[in-house]
Amino acid sequence: MRVLVRSALLPLCAALLGAAQSGKPAAEAAAAPPPGAVRRPVLESSTPVPGHPVSEGLPVLDAPQPIGVPVLTESQPLAADAVIASETMRLVALHFRTTGPISSGPPFNAVHPASTDFRRLIRDGTTRYCVVHRGFYRPAEDEHGAIYPGLCIEDRDRDGRYETAVLEPYDPEHAPVRTIAIAPVSLESNPSGAADDPQALRVKRRIRVTFVDAGEARITAEQGIATSREADVTSYYGRPEDSMTLPLRDGASGSLGGIEFRLQRDGAGWRIAATGRFTPWLELRENSMLIVAGGMEFRRRPEPTH
Repeated sequence: MRVLVRSALLPLCAALLGAAQSGKPAAEAAAAPPPGAVRRPVLESSTPVPGHPVSEGLPVLDAPQPIGVPVLTESQPLAADAVIASETMRLVALHFRTTGPISSGPPFNAVHPASTDFRRLIRDGTTRYCVVHRGFYRPAEDEHGAIYPGLCIEDRDRDGRYETAVLEPYDPEHAPVRTIAIAPVSLESNPSGAADDPQALRVKRRIRVTFVDAGEARITAEQGIATSREADVTSYYGRPEDSMTLPLRDGASGSLGGIEFRLQRDGAGWRIAATGRFTPWLELRENSMLIVAGGMEFRRRPEPTH
Protein backbone atom coordinates (compact mmCIF):
# COMPACT_ATOMS: atom_id res chain seq x y z
CA MET A 1 0.00 0.00 0.00
CA ARG A 2 1.26 3.46 -0.84
CA VAL A 3 0.16 6.54 1.02
CA LEU A 4 0.57 10.15 -0.01
CA VAL A 5 0.83 13.18 2.19
CA ARG A 6 -0.65 16.30 0.70
CA SER A 7 0.90 19.63 1.57
CA ALA A 8 -1.53 22.40 2.41
CA LEU A 9 0.88 24.98 0.96
CA LEU A 10 -0.76 27.46 -1.36
CA PRO A 11 1.69 28.55 -4.08
CA LEU A 12 1.99 32.33 -3.91
CA CYS A 13 4.35 34.69 -5.69
CA ALA A 14 6.89 36.68 -3.72
CA ALA A 15 5.10 39.88 -4.62
CA LEU A 16 1.95 38.57 -3.00
CA LEU A 17 3.35 37.78 0.42
CA GLY A 18 6.72 39.48 0.41
CA ALA A 19 8.46 36.10 0.74
CA ALA A 20 7.87 32.43 -0.08
CA GLN A 21 5.79 30.68 2.56
CA SER A 22 6.66 27.28 3.95
CA GLY A 23 5.82 24.92 6.75
CA LYS A 24 2.87 22.75 7.72
CA PRO A 25 0.07 22.92 10.28
CA ALA A 26 1.23 21.73 13.68
CA ALA A 27 -1.11 18.76 13.70
CA GLU A 28 0.16 17.55 10.32
CA ALA A 29 3.79 18.13 11.21
CA ALA A 30 3.42 16.15 14.42
CA ALA A 31 1.73 13.19 12.75
CA ALA A 32 4.01 10.23 12.10
CA PRO A 33 3.70 8.84 8.56
CA PRO A 34 2.63 5.21 8.33
CA PRO A 35 5.23 2.64 7.22
CA GLY A 36 6.03 2.93 3.52
CA ALA A 37 4.46 6.38 3.23
CA VAL A 38 5.23 8.37 0.14
CA ARG A 39 5.53 12.11 0.64
CA ARG A 40 4.40 14.20 -2.28
CA PRO A 41 6.93 16.98 -2.95
CA VAL A 42 6.24 20.58 -2.09
CA LEU A 43 7.89 23.65 -3.51
CA GLU A 44 10.49 24.13 -0.82
CA SER A 45 11.73 20.58 -0.41
CA SER A 46 13.13 17.73 -2.45
CA THR A 47 11.22 14.47 -2.83
CA PRO A 48 12.26 10.85 -2.48
CA VAL A 49 9.69 9.92 -5.12
CA PRO A 50 10.91 9.94 -8.76
CA GLY A 51 8.98 11.98 -11.25
CA HIS A 52 7.88 15.52 -11.98
CA PRO A 53 4.31 16.17 -10.77
CA VAL A 54 2.44 18.90 -12.60
CA SER A 55 1.05 21.95 -10.87
CA GLU A 56 -2.33 21.59 -9.22
CA GLY A 57 -3.23 25.07 -10.40
CA LEU A 58 -4.69 27.84 -8.28
CA PRO A 59 -8.06 27.62 -6.52
CA VAL A 60 -10.76 30.11 -7.44
CA LEU A 61 -11.42 32.25 -4.39
CA ASP A 62 -14.81 33.01 -2.87
CA ALA A 63 -15.96 36.55 -2.11
CA PRO A 64 -14.04 38.21 0.74
CA GLN A 65 -15.38 37.38 4.18
CA PRO A 66 -14.89 39.67 7.22
CA ILE A 67 -13.03 38.31 10.24
CA GLY A 68 -14.49 39.84 13.38
CA VAL A 69 -15.57 43.47 13.35
CA PRO A 70 -13.51 46.45 12.19
CA VAL A 71 -11.45 48.07 14.95
CA LEU A 72 -11.62 51.85 15.37
CA THR A 73 -9.82 53.70 18.17
CA GLU A 74 -11.90 56.81 18.75
CA SER A 75 -9.16 58.68 20.61
CA GLN A 76 -5.57 57.88 21.58
CA PRO A 77 -2.26 59.63 22.17
CA LEU A 78 -0.55 60.64 18.95
CA ALA A 79 2.53 58.44 18.53
CA ALA A 80 4.40 56.68 15.76
CA ASP A 81 2.99 53.19 15.03
CA ALA A 82 -0.37 53.97 16.63
CA VAL A 83 -3.07 52.09 14.67
CA ILE A 84 -6.16 54.23 14.21
CA ALA A 85 -8.36 51.63 12.48
CA SER A 86 -8.06 48.14 11.02
CA GLU A 87 -10.19 45.61 9.21
CA THR A 88 -9.38 41.97 8.41
CA MET A 89 -10.87 39.91 5.59
CA ARG A 90 -10.55 36.23 4.73
CA LEU A 91 -10.08 34.85 1.23
CA VAL A 92 -10.85 31.16 0.88
CA ALA A 93 -11.22 28.82 -2.07
CA LEU A 94 -14.64 27.91 -3.37
CA HIS A 95 -15.43 24.44 -2.02
CA PHE A 96 -18.00 21.98 -3.31
CA ARG A 97 -19.10 18.50 -2.29
CA THR A 98 -20.48 15.65 -4.32
CA THR A 99 -24.09 14.61 -3.88
CA GLY A 100 -23.23 10.98 -4.54
CA PRO A 101 -20.24 8.60 -4.54
CA ILE A 102 -17.65 8.40 -7.32
CA SER A 103 -16.41 4.90 -8.12
CA SER A 104 -13.64 4.03 -10.54
CA GLY A 105 -13.47 0.42 -11.62
CA PRO A 106 -10.47 -1.73 -12.51
CA PRO A 107 -7.60 -1.18 -12.46
CA PHE A 108 -8.06 1.71 -10.01
CA ASN A 109 -10.83 0.34 -7.81
CA ALA A 110 -11.14 3.60 -5.88
CA VAL A 111 -14.24 5.00 -4.22
CA HIS A 112 -14.84 8.60 -3.21
CA PRO A 113 -17.93 8.74 -0.98
CA ALA A 114 -20.71 11.29 -1.21
CA SER A 115 -19.78 14.70 0.23
CA THR A 116 -16.18 14.40 -0.98
CA ASP A 117 -14.62 17.87 -0.98
CA PHE A 118 -13.80 19.46 -4.36
CA ARG A 119 -12.29 22.81 -5.31
CA ARG A 120 -12.65 24.85 -8.47
CA LEU A 121 -9.16 25.29 -9.92
CA ILE A 122 -7.61 27.38 -12.67
CA ARG A 123 -4.95 25.43 -14.50
CA ASP A 124 -3.45 26.41 -17.86
CA GLY A 125 -6.37 28.79 -18.35
CA THR A 126 -8.95 26.03 -17.82
CA THR A 127 -11.43 25.69 -14.96
CA ARG A 128 -11.36 22.28 -13.28
CA TYR A 129 -13.21 20.70 -10.34
CA CYS A 130 -10.75 18.52 -8.46
CA VAL A 131 -10.84 16.51 -5.25
CA VAL A 132 -9.19 17.92 -2.13
CA HIS A 133 -6.88 15.60 -0.19
CA ARG A 134 -5.79 16.43 3.33
CA GLY A 135 -3.37 14.49 5.46
CA PHE A 136 -2.68 10.83 4.68
CA TYR A 137 -4.67 9.03 2.03
CA ARG A 138 -4.38 6.03 -0.27
CA PRO A 139 -3.97 7.02 -3.92
CA ALA A 140 -5.39 4.99 -6.76
CA GLU A 141 -2.96 2.81 -8.77
CA ASP A 142 -3.15 1.56 -12.32
CA GLU A 143 -2.32 -1.93 -13.58
CA HIS A 144 1.37 -1.02 -13.75
CA GLY A 145 1.58 0.28 -10.19
CA ALA A 146 1.67 3.96 -11.21
CA ILE A 147 -0.02 6.11 -8.59
CA TYR A 148 -2.87 8.49 -9.44
CA PRO A 149 -3.44 11.04 -6.67
CA GLY A 150 -5.40 13.51 -8.80
CA LEU A 151 -9.10 13.21 -9.57
CA CYS A 152 -11.06 15.86 -11.45
CA ILE A 153 -14.60 15.62 -12.78
CA GLU A 154 -16.10 17.13 -15.90
CA ASP A 155 -19.59 17.80 -17.21
CA ARG A 156 -18.89 17.21 -20.87
CA ASP A 157 -22.53 17.04 -21.98
CA ARG A 158 -23.34 20.18 -19.96
CA ASP A 159 -26.45 18.79 -18.34
CA GLY A 160 -25.48 20.00 -14.85
CA ARG A 161 -24.12 16.65 -13.67
CA TYR A 162 -20.58 15.31 -13.88
CA GLU A 163 -20.23 12.01 -15.70
CA THR A 164 -16.53 12.01 -16.59
CA ALA A 165 -13.61 11.52 -14.20
CA VAL A 166 -10.07 12.49 -15.14
CA LEU A 167 -7.44 10.62 -13.14
CA GLU A 168 -4.13 12.41 -13.03
CA PRO A 169 -0.86 10.54 -12.46
CA TYR A 170 1.76 11.51 -9.94
CA ASP A 171 4.45 11.27 -12.61
CA PRO A 172 2.96 12.37 -15.96
CA GLU A 173 6.24 11.67 -17.76
CA HIS A 174 5.81 7.96 -17.18
CA ALA A 175 2.05 7.46 -16.81
CA PRO A 176 -0.78 8.89 -18.93
CA VAL A 177 -3.80 10.85 -17.79
CA ARG A 178 -6.73 8.42 -17.65
CA THR A 179 -10.35 9.33 -18.41
CA ILE A 180 -13.21 7.13 -17.28
CA ALA A 181 -16.99 7.30 -17.22
CA ILE A 182 -18.66 7.48 -13.80
CA ALA A 183 -22.22 7.49 -12.54
CA PRO A 184 -23.37 11.12 -12.89
CA VAL A 185 -22.97 13.20 -9.74
CA SER A 186 -23.80 16.79 -8.90
CA LEU A 187 -21.87 19.36 -6.90
CA GLU A 188 -23.22 21.62 -4.19
CA SER A 189 -21.63 24.26 -1.99
CA ASN A 190 -19.49 22.88 0.84
CA PRO A 191 -19.26 25.44 3.67
CA SER A 192 -17.53 22.96 5.97
CA GLY A 193 -14.68 22.52 3.48
CA ALA A 194 -14.21 26.27 3.32
CA ALA A 195 -14.45 26.75 7.09
CA ASP A 196 -11.23 24.88 7.89
CA ASP A 197 -9.35 25.41 4.63
CA PRO A 198 -5.63 25.56 5.52
CA GLN A 199 -4.96 27.48 2.30
CA ALA A 200 -7.11 30.46 3.23
CA LEU A 201 -5.56 33.92 3.02
CA ARG A 202 -5.92 36.72 5.55
CA VAL A 203 -5.93 40.26 4.17
CA LYS A 204 -5.75 43.21 6.55
CA ARG A 205 -6.06 46.94 6.04
CA ARG A 206 -5.06 49.47 8.64
CA ILE A 207 -4.69 53.22 9.10
CA ARG A 208 -1.50 53.91 11.02
CA VAL A 209 0.53 56.84 12.29
CA THR A 210 3.88 56.29 10.60
CA PHE A 211 5.80 59.41 11.66
CA VAL A 212 5.61 62.16 14.28
CA ASP A 213 8.02 64.99 14.98
CA ALA A 214 7.79 68.44 16.54
CA GLY A 215 5.88 69.92 13.61
CA GLU A 216 3.87 67.23 11.78
CA ALA A 217 2.42 63.73 11.74
CA ARG A 218 2.10 61.35 8.82
CA ILE A 219 -0.87 58.98 8.53
CA THR A 220 -0.83 56.03 6.09
CA ALA A 221 -3.32 53.47 4.82
CA GLU A 222 -1.64 50.12 4.20
CA GLN A 223 -2.56 46.49 3.68
CA GLY A 224 -0.93 43.09 3.94
CA ILE A 225 -1.59 39.45 3.16
CA ALA A 226 -0.79 36.34 5.20
CA THR A 227 -1.58 32.63 5.03
CA SER A 228 -3.85 31.05 7.62
CA ARG A 229 -0.82 29.47 9.31
CA GLU A 230 0.47 32.85 10.40
CA ALA A 231 -0.80 34.38 13.62
CA ASP A 232 -1.20 37.79 11.98
CA VAL A 233 -0.21 39.86 8.99
CA THR A 234 3.36 41.07 9.43
CA SER A 235 4.24 42.58 6.04
CA TYR A 236 2.30 45.62 4.84
CA TYR A 237 2.27 47.58 1.60
CA GLY A 238 1.09 51.08 0.86
CA ARG A 239 0.98 53.60 -1.99
CA PRO A 240 2.33 57.15 -1.80
CA GLU A 241 -1.16 58.49 -2.52
CA ASP A 242 -2.48 56.63 0.54
CA SER A 243 -0.44 58.78 2.91
CA MET A 244 -1.24 62.18 4.40
CA THR A 245 0.79 64.65 6.45
CA LEU A 246 -0.92 66.82 9.08
CA PRO A 247 0.63 69.85 10.78
CA LEU A 248 0.61 69.66 14.57
CA ARG A 249 -2.20 72.13 14.94
CA ASP A 250 -5.34 71.77 17.02
CA GLY A 251 -8.17 70.68 14.71
CA ALA A 252 -5.97 69.60 11.80
CA SER A 253 -7.85 66.79 10.05
CA GLY A 254 -7.90 64.44 7.10
CA SER A 255 -9.32 61.13 5.90
CA LEU A 256 -8.07 57.91 4.31
CA GLY A 257 -10.08 54.91 3.19
CA GLY A 258 -13.29 56.22 4.74
CA ILE A 259 -11.70 56.88 8.15
CA GLU A 260 -11.66 60.52 9.29
CA PHE A 261 -9.16 61.70 11.89
CA ARG A 262 -8.49 64.93 13.74
CA LEU A 263 -5.65 66.16 15.95
CA GLN A 264 -6.48 67.50 19.41
CA ARG A 265 -4.25 69.32 21.85
CA ASP A 266 -3.80 67.34 25.07
CA GLY A 267 -1.85 69.39 27.56
CA ALA A 268 1.73 69.39 26.39
CA GLY A 269 1.02 66.59 23.92
CA TRP A 270 -1.43 65.58 21.22
CA ARG A 271 -4.20 63.07 20.68
CA ILE A 272 -5.70 61.76 17.46
CA ALA A 273 -9.44 61.13 17.25
CA ALA A 274 -11.03 58.95 14.55
CA THR A 275 -14.54 58.36 13.18
CA GLY A 276 -16.12 56.62 10.21
CA ARG A 277 -15.77 53.18 8.66
CA PHE A 278 -13.73 51.68 5.86
CA THR A 279 -15.07 52.07 2.36
CA PRO A 280 -14.97 48.80 0.33
CA TRP A 281 -11.31 48.10 -0.37
CA LEU A 282 -10.89 44.40 -1.26
CA GLU A 283 -12.04 42.77 -4.47
CA LEU A 284 -11.18 39.87 -6.77
CA ARG A 285 -10.76 40.18 -10.52
CA GLU A 286 -9.83 37.94 -13.44
CA ASN A 287 -11.40 34.83 -11.94
CA SER A 288 -9.68 35.63 -8.60
CA MET A 289 -6.22 35.62 -10.18
CA LEU A 290 -5.91 39.32 -9.29
CA ILE A 291 -6.44 40.59 -5.74
CA VAL A 292 -7.03 44.33 -5.45
CA ALA A 293 -6.57 45.62 -1.90
CA GLY A 294 -6.88 49.31 -1.24
CA GLY A 295 -5.84 50.14 -4.78
CA MET A 296 -2.80 47.86 -4.71
CA GLU A 297 -2.75 44.83 -6.97
CA PHE A 298 -1.46 41.40 -5.96
CA ARG A 299 -1.33 38.92 -8.83
CA ARG A 300 -1.50 35.24 -8.04
CA ARG A 301 0.88 33.34 -10.26
CA PRO A 302 0.46 29.62 -10.84
CA GLU A 303 3.31 27.22 -10.50
CA PRO A 304 5.15 26.08 -13.64
CA THR A 305 3.49 23.10 -15.25
CA HIS A 306 6.64 21.01 -14.80
